[in-house]
Amino acid sequence: MGGEAACPPRPEGGGLYAATLMTQPSDTPATPGRSRSPVAAHPVTSAIIAILVFASIFFAVYVPLYASATPKAGDFPFFYVYLLIYMPVLGIVMWIVITLQGRLRPRAGAERPAADDGEVAR
Repeated sequence: MGGEAACPPRPEGGGLYAATLMTQPSDTPATPGRSRSPVAAHPVTSAIIAILVFASIFFAVYVPLYASATPKAGDFPFFYVYLLIYMPVLGIVMWIVITLQGRLRPRAGAERPAADDGEVAR
């Protein structure tokens, strides 16, 4: 009695109360046969994608990087030259990101695990 936790009262006969106890999700980790999310299955590829996208946004948003008039290419300020270089590089970086994301998706012919409908295996 001293260190025991009080349990909620159980209805007579179990009924729905017993059924809900049997279908609660378990806290055990997923078994090796179960599918994982693409990010968890390929952490290095996902990290490369995140770094490339973050760098693309950073180099566009960080204004002091290109907001100067001193370096010029002919009559053009550095901002125009920066954009002329940045846009094609950004296109190549986004192509790499899309290619890497394609590797994260499961193949069309790959086996898919059976759908988990919440039933308890017997």
